[in-house]
Amino acid sequence: MSAAASPRPAPGQVSWPVIRTRVALALVLLYAAVSSVRWLQEAAEWPARASQDEISANEHRFAALRAELPVRGVVGYLGHPEVTGPTPRDSNATALLHFRRYLLAQYALAPALLIESTEPEFVVGNFDPGTAPSAPDGLHLVRDFGDGVVLFRRSAP
Repeated sequence: MSAAASPRPAPGQVSWPVIRTRVALALVLLYAAVSSVRWLQEAAEWPARASQDEISANEHRFAALRAELPVRGVVGYLGHPEVTGPTPRDSNATALLHFRRYLLAQYALAPALLIESTEPEFVVGNFDPGTAPSAPDGLHLVRDFGDGVVLFRRSAP
């Protein structure tokens, strides 16, 4: 090997490839540190955000009702029957909201199976908070759990 092909740094000097390697390693470590700080910040905020998510809030909303329902079986579901709006887009939005509320209630009350019907012995009412729904024909109000959650039961013939 000739001396021109591979110049050696003088004692005490660092070669360019070593400098580039050290800079790249420093950048990787800096990126890892910044990512860790961001992750730690998100982890610290998680309990506050987790208590605000819609699924957890809905499970909390239906907790008292779940204790009074049969563990398994079919339970009726009654939500807002009005799925209309001034425009087709508004009608679609209210239909999607109704369906979302139904799915969230089904998740919160599992393993009981909710069906959109007033025929089963027990019927869950899921309404906007503050509304006072009347019992549908053939059903009587068992309990109003507040926050728009009510339980109806089929009246004896």
